[in-house]
Parts: sequence; C-alpha cells; structure tokens
Amino acid sequence: MKLNKILTLLLLLGSFVSFGQEPKRSEGAEAIVNAINKNTKGISFITSDTGINSELNEIGTTFFKNKYIILSNKKRRHADVTVNPITNTPNNNLYCVDVKEDGNLSFPLLFSQALDSENDEGSIGFSSDQRTIFFTQENPNNKQLFTLHKATLNEKDAKKWTNITNLNVVPEQYSAETPSVSPDGKKIYIASNIPGGFGGFDIYEATIAEDGTIGKLVNLGPNVNTADDEKYPYMSSDNKYLYFSSKGHLNLGGYDVFRSAYVDNSFLTAMNLGTDLNSRRDDVAFVMTSPSKGYISTDKKQSGNFDILKFEIKKQENLHFSYTVVEEVTKTPLPNATVIVTDEFGTKLAETQSDNNGKIKLALEPLTFYNVEVMKDGYETKKTNIATGDTDKNIALTQKKAVVTEDAIVIENIYFDFNKSTIKKESELSLNKIVEVLKNNTTMSITINAHTDNKGSETYNQTLSESRAKATYQYLLKKGIPATQLTYKGFGESELLEKCDKCSAKQDQTNRRVEFKIVK
Repeated sequence: MKLNKILTLLLLLGSFVSFGQEPKRSEGAEAIVNAINKNTKGISFITSDTGINSELNEIGTTFFKNKYIILSNKKRRHADVTVNPITNTPNNNLYCVDVKEDGNLSFPLLFSQALDSENDEGSIGFSSDQRTIFFTQENPNNKQLFTLHKATLNEKDAKKWTNITNLNVVPEQYSAETPSVSPDGKKIYIASNIPGGFGGFDIYEATIAEDGTIGKLVNLGPNVNTADDEKYPYMSSDNKYLYFSSKGHLNLGGYDVFRSAYVDNSFLTAMNLGTDLNSRRDDVAFVMTSPSKGYISTDKKQSGNFDILKFEIKKQENLHFSYTVVEEVTKTPLPNATVIVTDEFGTKLAETQSDNNGKIKLALEPLTFYNVEVMKDGYETKKTNIATGDTDKNIALTQKKAVVTEDAIVIENIYFDFNKSTIKKESELSLNKIVEVLKNNTTMSITINAHTDNKGSETYNQTLSESRAKATYQYLLKKGIPATQLTYKGFGESELLEKCDKCSAKQDQTNRRVEFKIVK
C-alpha cells in the first residue's frame, strides 16, 4: 500500500497501523479489521485447499467448457522451462484442470499449443459463446508488460485456436492485464496502467462489437479505482456486482478482494469481502461457480507463488439489524414513522413502522448498501443509505415548521399515553412549534380544542378531552407562553371528522386530535 493511502487511513482511524510481515496488530490495524468486518457481519467464507497446489505457482483465471483454466509455472512436458530474466522465475503457462464434485481440482493439461509461447502467459477471458478467447501474453520487447490478444475457436483446425490477433488496446509502452468478459459478452474489463487514471493499474471497460473488435477503454471511476493498483475484474453472472482485487480502499495489505454494485451504469462504493477471505498478502482471481461457491488465488505464504483455494459462503439465518428514528436536534425517538427499504437496484424489500421507542428491525444482507425512505407526519421525508455495518444507527428527521392560516396554527397530531392526558415526548416536540409561533406573535391568542374518538361513553370522552386540552395548555404555560394568549376546551366526541359506527384505526386516529384555533 502506498504511503499516501496509509496516511489517509491513519487520519481516518486516528491511530498507528503497520502492514509489515506478520506484524503485531496495533490499535489502528484493529480498527481497520473492525471496519471491514462490520460490513460482512452475518456472512463467512470457508476456504480450503483444492488438491492441485504445489511449491510452484498456481493461479486461477476462468472456466472453459466445464474446465477451470489456471496459470502455472510447472514444467511443461517435452518442453524446456523458460525463465523471466527480470524476476528470475519460471514463466507461467495456461493449463486446463478437471473440477471434481467436491470442488477439488486435478489433472492439469496444457490448454493450447497454439496459444503457448516461450514467454509469460497471463489471465484470459471468453466470449459468452466461448468461441472467442481474449488472452494476455508477455510483451517480447518488454518483459514487464503484457499485451491483449484474441483468437477464435475452430474445432476443425488442428490448433483449435486460430486468427490470433494483437488487439493493441493500449500504447506499446503500457500493459493490458487480467481481462474478463461480462456474462452477456458485451463488455470486456481489463487492468491497465495507461495515463489518465487514478494511479498504478486501474480497471477499464470497453464494448465488444459483434466482429470482436474492442471499443474505447473507459475508466470505472473512483468507487472502483484508487491511487494504488486494481486488477482481476470479475462480473457476477447476474451482471449486478463487480468483484476485483485492489491494494487500495480499506485494505488489510497487498491485494484484497472487493465488491462494487453496478447500478444505473455506474459503480457504488467498493466493500472489502472481509478477513475470512482476504489476508495481509495478495488475494486475487476471485470467481464464483454458484451463488455460494467459487475459487480464489492467494499468496498467503508470501513466497511469490500463489495457491488456488476453493471457498463456500455461509450466511447467518434470521439476522436482523436495529436502527432508531429520532428528531435530529433533541435525538428524541419518534414512534410510528413509516420506513421503506429498497436495495441498491431499487427493489422494495420491506415496509415497516418504528415502535414506541422509535426502533425498527430490518433483515439485511451483508456487503450491501440499502436505500431507506423515512416518513412521518410533521417531518421532512428523509432519504438515506445504510449498510449492514451501520448497526444501532440513528436515522434523524427534520421537523417541519408549523403552518399558520387565517384561523389556525396547523401542526401534526398530538399524542397522549393511552386513555391518559400525559403528553408523549414526541408530541412535546410538536407543541414546541406552537411555542415558536406564539413567541414570534405576542399579540396572537389561540384556543386549544381537544377531541376524542367515539370509543367509550360520551361522559368519559368529554372528561378525557378536557384533561388533554388542559395538559396541552399547561405545557405551553411551562414553555413561557402567557395565559393571556391561551384558552382551552374539551369537545369529547361531539365534533367527529369521521362519522362511523365501526371506525377503523385510521378513522379513530383522525377523530383523536388537538386543534389550535386563532382567536385574534
């Protein structure tokens, strides 16, 4: 990780962090781990060996006709081992391996003699019909760079892969690496260090025309790319999530795997997949074989040689997260607020109401941003985003001002404890709007009219309305409003707005009201 990225994290976390070899975890490093794990609460990645790893290099790419294609620098049969003169390590070649029912890998065979070279081979991608391959090879003129090529499948040809073409997608002095094709075959994603990006290697996308030509490279933007390196893009089968490896973002060290949701032709903030999957070494080449299984390549031994691991995703059942709807200034909990939750893609997932303590409980998926809309009478509608890591978060609403008409001060309904005249805390906030109007208009006088529903006897309702009108009057006095500006009266059930024999809860709520009529 570059120095400026580390300094940024230090400023955010307020303590020292070190990413040396097996360091003693400091408070800063612990804070990074905690921040990462908040967003992965409820999900775990169980990793295990695939049975194919050796002391040499094995790194995954993608699938071709139910075979997993890997890169390895194992000795090729009947061929001399070639060595990269800069790294002094054997060059990687492409192999196809069998995938067993348990996900283990076996029987590596050279993938293609036509694509095999004396130089280093890199990652590959296939068109959706798997008849076009996009592959990278070491630039023979500069062994630190890779070039992107394509070839077409011809089963009748002895070499199988024909029409090998260098696509020249980047200038000769730059590198094109780790290509991946979208599930629909319409886009290719590559990593490149061409100028104009955010720094190091960035991930770009380009359209793939019907004739296989590649369009202009477009940078995926700051929610994916950073001042550090990003490589190994992989788009999920439903085209909703981009997985990639990055040395930037909120990172444990080396390359970590991240996920960014693809919404309305743009990428949302990337989220680290967590410490079950990522380490302080390089973790790359994430690919899924089903909604809960896949492969990742990791250099956990820090030997420069990768191992291919399989993973299985486990999710905790019935996991709920709590949030509290509050008034933004006093932080008073607000009951009966309507909360609508949609996912990143606009799909409505839940609609609920805050309880008497302003609490809501939501069942949320890990690694996901949610859009939340909160509505309550007398308050501005609040639209915000939450993630699964934002547990016990307050969602603050802004009060609307009272509306003053010719004959009344209009606010939201005033609530009392059941069958009592005790004003609820949330309604004290509402009455403060009346206080504000009267203090700004000292010559204004009002009468407080309290009404009930038609449940219970007329005598009981009359008494209850009078006590509630008086309680409201006394609250305003306590807040400094002179008695000369106030009168009050209880009307019981004599002036119902909803005249019904068997009223619904909503009709009863309409009838139970306190009105503030202007006398002068």
